[in-house]
Amino acid sequence: MITVAIAFLVGLQGTTPVQPATTSASEILSRMFAHYAEAQSLVGTIKMTQSANGASIHTETNIQFDRPSLIYLHQMRDGSQAHEWYLTSDGKTFSFDPPDNRNPIYGRKRPVEYVGQHNTNLTLPDFLSAASHSLGDLNPMIKVAIGSKPWLQNLTSQWASIVYRGRVTVNGQMVQAISGQYREHTGLPVSGDFEAYVADNGDFVRYVLKQRLMFPQVSKEAIDVSTTWDADLKLGAKTDRSLYKVVH
Repeated sequence: MITVAIAFLVGLQGTTPVQPATTSASEILSRMFAHYAEAQSLVGTIKMTQSANGASIHTETNIQFDRPSLIYLHQMRDGSQAHEWYLTSDGKTFSFDPPDNRNPIYGRKRPVEYVGQHNTNLTLPDFLSAASHSLGDLNPMIKVAIGSKPWLQNLTSQWASIVYRGRVTVNGQMVQAISGQYREHTGLPVSGDFEAYVADNGDFVRYVLKQRLMFPQVSKEAIDVSTTWDADLKLGAKTDRSLYKVVH
């Protein structure tokens, strides 16, 4: 279990907090991490919209899990490159899509692995690591929901600064707004801005990433890319056990 103190130390070292003395952006984010780390089950959806040059694509993630080793994750992308992905575990074995079809060992077959390996039982963070190059949208909401230390470190290393912005309304819900500068990894220059919206109970409601990216095959100029994730995740909810089937 990740306590608030551990989440703070793990996730927010290396950032530059800037906020009023009465409300701490880092404390809000740390409570959010602990909120998800303590959840034994979760059910919900995450909807991603990415826009650039007047065009948009959408990816919807349907997810449920029961810790430590049951998960159903299904992603669907629309548009000209429509596709779908699965990460599933029945507690004994788990499977995921071939990683970008780049590994000749897998070919077109879905890798299927045992949950019990080398005298230990793998858990949700291990499944996510195995599928990290296989999902269509390894988004911040999933990283926070699964909540392992490496994934929180990965996410928060991208936050070059964090600023508390006050209370706003998102999808009819009053939430705490946080923003800051974004970078791909620690040590790299800032390449954009992020916004995080967290409910008072710790729910991660929305995440926005705005970047200027180069696509030489499309344009000689940098292109503005905006990505928004909206989450509706119910912690402690009853899951549908029939979905815990390994997809082959």
